[in-house]
Amino acid sequence: MKIYLAIPYSQHEEESFDVANRIAAQLMLSGHIVFSPISMNHCIAFENGLPKGWEFWEKFDKSFIEWCDCLMIVEMKTNGTLRIKQSVGVQDEIRLAYKLGKKIEFIKEN
Repeated sequence: MKIYLAIPYSQHEEESFDVANRIAAQLMLSGHIVFSPISMNHCIAFENGLPKGWEFWEKFDKSFIEWCDCLMIVEMKTNGTLRIKQSVGVQDEIRLAYKLGKKIEFIKEN
C-alpha cells in the first residue's frame, strides 16, 4: 500500500521529525511504500532556509496525497490536546483525502 504519513509539525519540529522517521521505518519494514513529508523535507528546509509553514508546502503535499492509497495520521498530544486539531496542514490533508476518497487511518503516539 502507498501511504502518505501526516504528522503535526509546527512548534514541535524535532520531535515530529523523530517520530515520523520511526513510524515511516516501521511501515516500510512492513512492506508499505511510504511518503513521509516531514522525514523528507525537514532537513531540506532547515539546511536551506525554506519556509516551514503550510502555505509553502501545500502544493507538494497535495500531489503526494493524490498519489497515495491511504493517509495515515499520527495523533500526538500536548497537555492532553491532540495536535492535529491545531494543525492547519494536517486538517487540510484530511479534507483533501476525504475529497479524493482516500482511506484514512490514525496512529496513536504518546
